[in-house]
Amino acid sequence: MIIKITLEIYEYLNNHGSDVTYVNELSSEGKNFLLDLKEQGLLKDSKPKIIYHPMTDLVEDMLKSNLSRMTLQVTQNCNLRCQYCVYSGSYNNRVHNNKRMDIETAKKAINFLKNHSQSAEDIIISFYGGEPLLEMKLIQECVTYSKKVFEGKKVSFNLTTNAVLLSEENIEYLSKEDFILTISLDGPKEVHDKNRKFVNSDSGTYDIVMRNLEKILDIAPDYIAKVTFNAVLDDESSFKDTNDFFMKHDIVKNMIVSANSINAVNRKEQLKAFSVKNYVDRNYESFIGMLYSLGRVDKDCVSHLIKKEISDIKEKISDRSIVDSTIPIKSHPGGPCVPGFQRPFVNAYGKLFPCERVSETAEYMCIGNLDDGFDMNRIKEMLNIGRLTEDNCRNCWAYNFCTQCVATADDGICLSKENRLEKCNAVRNYVESMIKDYIVLKENGCQFTNLV
Repeated sequence: MIIKITLEIYEYLNNHGSDVTYVNELSSEGKNFLLDLKEQGLLKDSKPKIIYHPMTDLVEDMLKSNLSRMTLQVTQNCNLRCQYCVYSGSYNNRVHNNKRMDIETAKKAINFLKNHSQSAEDIIISFYGGEPLLEMKLIQECVTYSKKVFEGKKVSFNLTTNAVLLSEENIEYLSKEDFILTISLDGPKEVHDKNRKFVNSDSGTYDIVMRNLEKILDIAPDYIAKVTFNAVLDDESSFKDTNDFFMKHDIVKNMIVSANSINAVNRKEQLKAFSVKNYVDRNYESFIGMLYSLGRVDKDCVSHLIKKEISDIKEKISDRSIVDSTIPIKSHPGGPCVPGFQRPFVNAYGKLFPCERVSETAEYMCIGNLDDGFDMNRIKEMLNIGRLTEDNCRNCWAYNFCTQCVATADDGICLSKENRLEKCNAVRNYVESMIKDYIVLKENGCQFTNLV
């Protein structure tokens, strides 16, 4: 719970903590205020004694019959060689190769999902690579087979693509089957083409991607509503130019964009120091987002690239439940999802992973396979990753706000306590920034009801 206090109370808490022994040092108003806080159950020392995720005892039942989605890696090959790609060789991970998922493995994965989704009403199957459109025939077979296997349930399909292979035939098929299509697009030509290049070539793909977007508008104009973008923000490129592109370009300005920084997890070499100009430009757009939150500017003025910052303040701070009890004796810092439940990922070999973002070359990241099923011991270990840094977590003020999952502890060799702790300051800074922004917005009248 976030409460506004006086300077007098602040100084008292700073000197004495929640000890009421010296309460007579306060003014009568301050004394009453402090005692009222104590009476409401605040100012308690509520550190957990045992790091233990509350879902640990339920995870086996959850995975047995409640799965609702699965991502299939239909190929490990790609027609591009993007410089920041986690499969580029710059990361402790696999590299692009000719391995593809055969139809038998794909059907086995769909059957696996069927056998573990008896309690789920809706099913989502996603296709991932490499570049999944290299295996369009396999995808079509999977769609046909899934509809047969899940007859009686609603089945939806997602696909993430670099959009180079969006032929008329592919567009018509994806539109007919109502695919949610995520296209990798980093911004204007000079930004996009800096990293997103063809194999063994210095040629970028921007012109082809934009032509294919125009093709979608010509062939299936209503289908454009099913298309979203994923933009990777390279700090060596201009944030302002990228932002202007997504705000002003006729084709993309009204579409949803998910903005991500270059992945630092498992990277062999550290990223270069950040650009001051980009820092300033991005924070300017964040300020516009704050003005929107206060009703000072229209929603159309808010950058697509920072909308998540605004929604995070609402979802993670404003909408957070206020509880009247301390942290349970047995609990776990926030961060980990339930491995294999939220975003189960099957690679081309039929191995199971928590999601598509972890390293496929690390055996300790594998949570089973299609033949033997889930490795429950491994899943429970991942779920309780906080035990790796138990003493540090127990004493961290951002305990409930932590965003770290098992992936941040991966060092390419094992799960590393040092790797996990390296990210802690960044998480705390992120949480502190959200809380400060929330307070400023709250004090200026923000209602947090209809934010992006």
